[in-house]
Amino acid sequence: MKTYAFVFTVALLLSANLYAQKINITGRNLSLEKIFREVEKQTDYSFLVGKETLKKSKPVNLNLKNASLAQVLDQCLTDQQLTWEIKNKVIVVTPVPTSAPAQPATMQAVPSDPDNIMWGRVIDEHNIPVIGASVRASIGADRIQMSFTDEKGDFILSEVDMPSVQLQITSVNIEPWTGELKKQPQPQVIHVKSKVYQLTDVKVVLNTGYQKLDKERATGSFGKPDMAIVSKRTGTMDIMSRLDGLIPGLTLSVGTDQPTTANPNGNGVSTRKSVIRGKGTLFLDTDPLYVINGTIVTDFSTLNPDDVESITVLKDAAAAAIYGARAANGVVVVTTKSGKNNQRLTVNYNGFFNYQGKPDFSYIPVLTSQQFISVAKELFNPQLYPWNSQYDQTIAPHDQLLYDHYRGLISDAQFNKGMDSLGNINNRQQILDLLVRPAMSSNHTISVSGGNNMYSFYGSLAYTLSQDNTPGNKNNSYKINLTQNIQPSRNIRISVNASLINNVSSGRNAIEAGPSALPYLLLRDASGKNIPADFMLGWSDSLRLDYQNRSKINMGYVPLDEVNYTSYNRNNIFINLTGNASVKIWKGLSFEGTYGYVKSPGISKYFTDNREYRQRRQLLSFTIAPTVNSTPQYLVPITGGTFTSGNNDQRNWTVRNQLIYSATPRQGKDHLLLQVGQEAQEQFNFTTSNTYMGYDEKMGTYGLVDYASLSNGATGTVTGYGYLPQPYYINQTLSRFTSRFALASYTFNDKYSLDGSWRQDKSNLFGSDVSSQNKPVWSIGAKWQLGKENFFKSLSWIDNLGIRATYGITGNSPYVGAASVQDILRAYPQSQSGGVGGDALSINSTANTKLSWETTHTINIGIDYGLLKGRINGGIDIYSKTTTNMLGNIPLNPFTGSYSATGNLGKYSNKGIELSISSQNIKSTDFNWSSTIIFSYNHNKLLSFQPLSGYSNTGDYKINSFYYVGYPAGPVFAYNYAGLDNVGDPQIRLGDKTVTKDPSYKTTPDDIKYMGTTVPVFNGGITNTFSYKAVSLSVNMIYNLGNVMRRDVDRTYAARLSSMGANFAAGNLSAYFLDRWKKPGDEAFTNAPVYLADPAEDYRRNMNYYYKADINVVSAAYIKIRDITLNYELPADWLKSLNIKQFSIYGQATNFLVWKANHLGVDPEYQDLRQGYMSVPPYLHSYSLGVNVTL
Repeated sequence: MKTYAFVFTVALLLSANLYAQKINITGRNLSLEKIFREVEKQTDYSFLVGKETLKKSKPVNLNLKNASLAQVLDQCLTDQQLTWEIKNKVIVVTPVPTSAPAQPATMQAVPSDPDNIMWGRVIDEHNIPVIGASVRASIGADRIQMSFTDEKGDFILSEVDMPSVQLQITSVNIEPWTGELKKQPQPQVIHVKSKVYQLTDVKVVLNTGYQKLDKERATGSFGKPDMAIVSKRTGTMDIMSRLDGLIPGLTLSVGTDQPTTANPNGNGVSTRKSVIRGKGTLFLDTDPLYVINGTIVTDFSTLNPDDVESITVLKDAAAAAIYGARAANGVVVVTTKSGKNNQRLTVNYNGFFNYQGKPDFSYIPVLTSQQFISVAKELFNPQLYPWNSQYDQTIAPHDQLLYDHYRGLISDAQFNKGMDSLGNINNRQQILDLLVRPAMSSNHTISVSGGNNMYSFYGSLAYTLSQDNTPGNKNNSYKINLTQNIQPSRNIRISVNASLINNVSSGRNAIEAGPSALPYLLLRDASGKNIPADFMLGWSDSLRLDYQNRSKINMGYVPLDEVNYTSYNRNNIFINLTGNASVKIWKGLSFEGTYGYVKSPGISKYFTDNREYRQRRQLLSFTIAPTVNSTPQYLVPITGGTFTSGNNDQRNWTVRNQLIYSATPRQGKDHLLLQVGQEAQEQFNFTTSNTYMGYDEKMGTYGLVDYASLSNGATGTVTGYGYLPQPYYINQTLSRFTSRFALASYTFNDKYSLDGSWRQDKSNLFGSDVSSQNKPVWSIGAKWQLGKENFFKSLSWIDNLGIRATYGITGNSPYVGAASVQDILRAYPQSQSGGVGGDALSINSTANTKLSWETTHTINIGIDYGLLKGRINGGIDIYSKTTTNMLGNIPLNPFTGSYSATGNLGKYSNKGIELSISSQNIKSTDFNWSSTIIFSYNHNKLLSFQPLSGYSNTGDYKINSFYYVGYPAGPVFAYNYAGLDNVGDPQIRLGDKTVTKDPSYKTTPDDIKYMGTTVPVFNGGITNTFSYKAVSLSVNMIYNLGNVMRRDVDRTYAARLSSMGANFAAGNLSAYFLDRWKKPGDEAFTNAPVYLADPAEDYRRNMNYYYKADINVVSAAYIKIRDITLNYELPADWLKSLNIKQFSIYGQATNFLVWKANHLGVDPEYQDLRQGYMSVPPYLHSYSLGVNVTL
């Protein structure tokens, strides 16, 4: 890591040395205007010159290289009868005076008499000095004096013998200001307003990864978030989470079902799952395709948000079809920051600290200690569960007291004292103090950028700390990013981006903790001694001591001692190299190449000491000791511990070459763009792990184990049986694509646009059959800019108006191995196969040469608009997506050796509306208020799939289905609850209106009710930003509406109460347990069934009738303030003496539930929407403090 940092530092120093402001201008018949613009690009200076002066000037021939500013000005102005003067970085060009005739006004700028000096300071609404502004003072009726603001925004007027003068202040970046300047000892501060350019004046560029499009001419549906919001969402480092509520049609996962994707890089950042315009597949990934700088990556978990320049979401076929058979879920394209030519050296620091705190245990309703003890007394049943039958069960302290009292081992007084003592203990605070810590995170990025006319660069160094709630865990990431742009000639441009991320994490044995722990169970006594909890192993004392005495292995359990018996270390590196080359070949014809290489090696080390309780339990299973007096025979080492080392490697590469032809026919009225190219990609993943028993950490040695025999099982051990799996694991996947593509677009008269794309992918993920390999994807789109028609010009309140329509096909590729050329076999050892002839082979998956990718047809109609001179802007999209050839299981003839194979069948539809509105509600010198509204509606339906037969055609199957023909994705089905009967058992009402509680009744699909979908039907966000001078307040709300969830219910309705593992996350009862039916007549006011101590009685009922009843399905709609951000920009005059250009400080608070449709206090983001289980919120709110400084 230090070597990489050194190389990066050297690169930055070299970049700084290249940063020299020399001027290079070569050309014939160059106008002064063109020369002045080129000088402005290559230097920090700007020009002030009259239009008439430019009109009268003559063209110039120049051949200057590495010339100074004075050389350039002298050479181009000497023969023009023009002179120049520099005032505060402004070059004033005026005609050379030839005589001194009488003038109605004169220009003066040199102060003489100190008593006749007037001065002022010009600042904008953010208290930032306005540099280079032109100040025109009317001094009396016959004199005008000109001045210019300096780097502090100051200007001086001399020889003014009047108490006040009239000023006119103008500049390209401010609105013109007219007012009075009074003579006073201190500078008069003049507040001006920054000029707000309309979207009609500013070109919005869309980066698809293949091309950069002018949004005005783009026919496809694209989404771009407000990057100011994205950059300041410090509650998470995940890019996708930062997009919540900012993109129409982008829906992030809600609930704890599958909130994030896997984190292959182990850096503590997971990419949150999302769908674009609804789910269109059943068995394939629904996440969009992730692209960074034109190359596909597996996720965004390694991306530093501070390095992100822009994000573009490709939603319809016209936008995404160029990505071919992997673009059906949409594409998220990220472009990272780069330096700009002729940019002065800029240094920036951006950092934040985010505090989340501890989990909110109070969110889960559970019994108090007193309530729990009361219930335990009430339900104690020693006849059904006699003491002698509990030798291999958990006997908690309250159970021990109950049995001891029942057996006469303790008196009534002792029993009551013991139970009262337990009832008066509340261990929640101790658990929070000893097993949980506050979660927090921080990120610090230092970046440097700059450039001259041939070279530019952007480099950053970043450090990320991610601390979770588990004490002892560490997670640190070190990030380096360097982008270099080189233009050795006018026809060649090369850019190279290199990023290196090193993530190092470690931790100890985590004792699972939660609000459902036995409420009275303490971990440490008043003297600070760790308390044993032997009962948590799940054995009675007699059985535990028998195992211990026979094996000679200590089987005591002290929870807090276990923390030090396990440790892990992970070290992952992520390297991403992307190169782009552009060569202009001939008029309008150019070559572009994109070359990407990603490598992500990593190692992991896990060590578990043999003193850890799970290790000791395993040792018992491999210890032969028939009696206490026997000498134990250990089949595995009992010293040291178990060491597992893992290695993972990811290697991806992309090669893309394309020819591009661009032209502007008809004197620039039309635009033509043609692209044709080829692309090749490969993604390789390799994972291995090896396990060593009897490992000595200090010596690095390990014991010998007979895996061959122990993998077949060991009998006659202390516990009766032991099984040891093989100590190694290897997994390797490889996917390859080779593609051809073409794009074309033509805009006629700058109003009518037509474009199209075509791509053909060949891949080892598809079947080898020609019909599967040669399927193309394509799109076509058109746009009409009505706002530019003559009949619209009379409507001055309409700035721009465009209508677009697209149609196209995209795909979703099968998973690795689904389309194998030959049958794939799986080996089974004899211990698993049971074969008398030894090891066995079976067909894991059959050859599948005709399997193809899922096909999605998309129609999109959209409107883009701008109103009231840029005050209101937005867009509306209506779309229809139909997915065919969905992957599913096709039944096979059993004589083929397999019962089913993966095939193309099924059909999904998605229809929806998207809306975005951005408005400038109030716009004044000091106060501004702007709003953005994002709205999305999606209705999807599974139109057809494999036919229902057998069990799949029953009500029980339907109620548990993740998908069902005729219904949306994520359907929730329920029984029609008919209440409890007179013995407290749940009943349901069938489709024929009859009522039953018969658990053996085979329900039909008609007996089941559809309650809704877990996927939000409506979602979006509302952003309001208020600014007053240098202070701004941003409030970002998100909403998810139209979906449902199952509520949490108590699930303890049979068997003995005490059952828990060796953790502090189980053992207590839900508070809903108190609502259960207890006696006849209770069915009139409760729906919670009766508790049955005898599991044998549980046969008489089906508890799913209650768990999955319609009364337990509620709305999952909610509105949250995702974040509130308060930002303050320090006045520029405070910073000038420190050579600081900009300094802002901001604070942010997150996660405020504004409204929820349910009345149960349930936050849908922490609920398993399908099953109804509540999860502990990792924090109630998070708070951040950040600083952004530019030098």
